[in-house]
Amino acid sequence: MRLFIDDGNVQAISELFDLGFFSGISTNPSILKRTGRKPLEVIKDMLNRFTGSLFVQCASRGHDEVLKEGQELFGLDPERIILKIPFSRTGIRVLREFKKMNINTLITGVFSVPQVLMSAEAGADYVAPYANRIENLGIDLSVVGSMQKVLSNGDYETKLIAASFKTLTQISKMAELPIYGMSLPVGMYNEFFSHSGTLKAIDNFEADWDSIEDREWVPLKS
Repeated sequence: MRLFIDDGNVQAISELFDLGFFSGISTNPSILKRTGRKPLEVIKDMLNRFTGSLFVQCASRGHDEVLKEGQELFGLDPERIILKIPFSRTGIRVLREFKKMNINTLITGVFSVPQVLMSAEAGADYVAPYANRIENLGIDLSVVGSMQKVLSNGDYETKLIAASFKTLTQISKMAELPIYGMSLPVGMYNEFFSHSGTLKAIDNFEADWDSIEDREWVPLKS
């Protein structure tokens, strides 16, 4: 399963990205707004600092405007930019045109199996269901498993990346599914390191090591 970072704080991303296994970064208008910076400046900064895919959402609303904007965004780095397009009539229409241009796309804001089916039929490279928002609507997260089943049974090339997480339980449920990936904010990843059981175990290991009187060990190279 691929892991992506769903964030706009470049400094915070840098500290996490150095772990070395992330497949890319995902942004949207809300994420870019929270940075307090010019949106294009943030995107160019990310392209310069980080490797892997960079998901960038089209902010325009009209068909022609989305097409023009998408081509300009894709041109920033055709090898790495993947356009995010909200699920809508306009989104599905432009999706097919981007497909003819060999521009990779992700349909975002997905909440139902029929939406995934339509996106896959239209040729989306990725779909992104919103885990937390799905639960907020009273829908069981098992629907994401159903979405993936549709993609697998239909032999679609569309890959599912789950997004919008607020709890570790949601992440655990998605991790059990045969989906392509998950996209989480920096804060959620940092929670992985703060489990009380893990911290307690580390404290015990360190205390026991320090209590050994003769701690002859392998030399530590400077």
